[in-house]
Amino acid sequence: MEYGLVALWLVTYLLLLYLGQPLAHALLPDMEDRGASLALPLALAVVWLVVFVLGRVSIQLGLWTGLLVLAGLSAFAIYRGFEVDHDAYARTALVFAVAFLFLVAIRAVDPAASPGGGEKFLDMSLLQSSLRGSTIPPEDAWFAGEHVRYYYGGHLLASLLARLTGTTGRFAYNLALSGYYAMLVTAAYGLAGSVAAHRGFSYRRAGIGAAFFVGFASNLLTPLRFGAALLDAVAARIGPLGTVPSALAGVWEAFAGLLLPLPRGYGIGSSLSEFHYWSASRVLEGAITEFPLFAWYNGDLHAHMMSTPFLLAVAAVLFQVFVAGADRSRRRTLGTIFGVVPALGAVVAVVNSWSFPAVGGLSVLALALAPDRPMAVLFDREQPILNVRSSAGRSASSTGRPVSSTDRLWTEARTLAVATVAGVAVLAIAWLLSAPYWLWVASATGSPGVLPHRSTLAELLVAHGAFLLLFWVYLYRHARPSLSSRPVFFALVALTLAVTTEIGIAAVGLFVPLILIGWALLRDERPSDETATTTDRDPLSKLGFETVLLIAAAGLIVLVEFLYLQDGAIPGRFNTVFKVYAQAWVLASVAAGVVLVRLLADHRPALGLSGRQWRRAFQIVAAGLVGVLSLYGLLVLAGHFGLSDSGSVPIEPLSVLPGWLVFASFLLGLAVLGRIGMRAAPTLVPSDRDASCAGARLAVGLVVVAAAFGGGIWLIDAANEDVDPTMDALAFVESDHPAEDESIYWLDEEVKGQPNMVSYPGQQYRWDNAPASLTGVPTVVGKPPEAVYRGSDVYDRRVEDVETIFTGQPAQQRRLLAEYDVELIYVGSNERVHYRPITVDQLDAVHVEKQWQAVTIYRVDQSALTTGT
Repeated sequence: MEYGLVALWLVTYLLLLYLGQPLAHALLPDMEDRGASLALPLALAVVWLVVFVLGRVSIQLGLWTGLLVLAGLSAFAIYRGFEVDHDAYARTALVFAVAFLFLVAIRAVDPAASPGGGEKFLDMSLLQSSLRGSTIPPEDAWFAGEHVRYYYGGHLLASLLARLTGTTGRFAYNLALSGYYAMLVTAAYGLAGSVAAHRGFSYRRAGIGAAFFVGFASNLLTPLRFGAALLDAVAARIGPLGTVPSALAGVWEAFAGLLLPLPRGYGIGSSLSEFHYWSASRVLEGAITEFPLFAWYNGDLHAHMMSTPFLLAVAAVLFQVFVAGADRSRRRTLGTIFGVVPALGAVVAVVNSWSFPAVGGLSVLALALAPDRPMAVLFDREQPILNVRSSAGRSASSTGRPVSSTDRLWTEARTLAVATVAGVAVLAIAWLLSAPYWLWVASATGSPGVLPHRSTLAELLVAHGAFLLLFWVYLYRHARPSLSSRPVFFALVALTLAVTTEIGIAAVGLFVPLILIGWALLRDERPSDETATTTDRDPLSKLGFETVLLIAAAGLIVLVEFLYLQDGAIPGRFNTVFKVYAQAWVLASVAAGVVLVRLLADHRPALGLSGRQWRRAFQIVAAGLVGVLSLYGLLVLAGHFGLSDSGSVPIEPLSVLPGWLVFASFLLGLAVLGRIGMRAAPTLVPSDRDASCAGARLAVGLVVVAAAFGGGIWLIDAANEDVDPTMDALAFVESDHPAEDESIYWLDEEVKGQPNMVSYPGQQYRWDNAPASLTGVPTVVGKPPEAVYRGSDVYDRRVEDVETIFTGQPAQQRRLLAEYDVELIYVGSNERVHYRPITVDQLDAVHVEKQWQAVTIYRVDQSALTTGT
């Protein structure tokens, strides 16, 4: 295990976080942690933007210039009074370290960038190509001589971190993946905590809740399928006391039977041995329903995952606009909305174009629903705002004149229209900032589609049931005091759901009422006259930015029921649901962390479902929900680390204990010691300075986290004889494909730059085209997705040309080798099977460069092609 390399990357991340915190503080002064939780994505966004501009001359120049620009911006922020909050930094650094090392541990057991079950070959090729090249856009390793036609921004950023740390691509793959995961968890933690704290609720609890939902929770498929099996297993273990778990298993099985089997044929599992991690990502028919833990466990360094921290950075900046409203200067508001947000939008666009529209959508919602009239600041004059005072049961304009329903609707439409114009302007500016990508890199082979195959009620409940439960209860509590007739309300909701389910649009019945109720309640929070302010009412009573995120997530889920992008890869909305659901889950997770805390803590008499009994009920539901949503992760990790019930630690005297119990006890003991140490640390520092105390706590925390990581890796290694923990994404080649391992490693380590190579293009998700995919050495034509990016005619021509190079006539071979400027010819088992007979080695211009038992790599002398035979 490369402990030193892991430590180097962690220290690099934490230094960048520290360097970016003054800038984050300046951009996000109203966040509870002064922007510390978003400091790393904001810092990396600055560096990335500079590289995006200067990288056309030199990536290395862009990287160092970007770091200087970041340092300059932070220095200017400090000069303006936005200093580092060391307590917030220490807290954020520990959250990041825990998340980072958690995923490092997962990837260490299975670090392979293998071709099956994902897009690792594509992702590895983009990372390696970004590292091999000196400018952007990177050359396409699957289409030699041409730049990529794919959103490459996240892989470029990973390559920048690799350059900064001097790490090769084979190790940078998993370390960058772990960093993206930790950035997401940390950003969700800080944003949810700040949203909750803005309304007077616990920052830490909301942050932990959001981190759980975004980093560990799953959909409901696994608990529905295996909950009864788990209870039966518990009942069998505890003997005579197993009556209660056994009865609960029967009840759970009956409940699960209402939703299963789904159209995919999932049934209720009779044993935990039937569990497989893959099934939970395929709940909807004809679509992918990934959630973050599945995606990161599966190990793709893919765009829809890498964009999530930057999407939350956009949300955090808009949260600042939402809470500041008219209290900020016009210049600063305009700069934030039309400067900072589009800049982040440009990053999002090139990292993952699927998330680009969400930047505009979030902008529209934040501006339309902000309580303190930021739209007025935008235009430097008061805009008519719909004001409703729920306590009075009537509306009034600024002059006290009653406002009619028509006035309300007109004002609402006008406010939304202006916000929409602003959102479109944000996207337009972001498009201009990222124009080189859109004009010359982005693939334009897709086309929009409408009215795809839609989800059933059961599918939606399994995929989103936990969020739906929290959000419906939350909004109902706040709406209940205003309901004139609760039975009528429930009847209307039930009727709407029944009708929409019957006509095949169940998502409308589940999510559109949430959007409308949330929207109405947020509008109801506006002050009712010119002299009223947001402090005139109890802050605890107000809905906050979590409702904006809730509405955004619900809107995305409904959207894919009616619109999709047919990108040519797979028919229908397969990819659209895949990429859009990833965004929805992240936004919903932040909202859920806040909602859960408010359900547990807010029990004022004015709210519905309040009081001691309801508090206890919510605590039970919350505990049950956490347990249910954790089952997938626990089963995955138990199998992944070899810590199942049947496994034991082969270390005396612990061999009599289950591995999972030893591991859990080890972590619990460290957590207790860490807590004691962090409380005692400030008293041991001979200084009263806050920075010294925070540094001491951070040092103790990092020591404990590192001990947990190192000890955990040691226990896992001891419990699994076949496991050799490593961060090497290419280590699997030696064990799984020993005939080609030395040739792959030679290409990766010995071949410099980007000489064009010819090899068998192969099929997707197979051990084909590995020489180019794993090393970044560009091949004339690679895997079939290139046909989607560039068109089938262009792709097919190159496939035919490659076959001619291997088997054609000498004149044709010389012409094509010269046309594609081929320097290397890779001949392995795939080439020998698919090209018979291979004759290119008979040319005078071709000679053996390197040879192994099963692989020969030839060198092409371009100068000899025109004169040789």
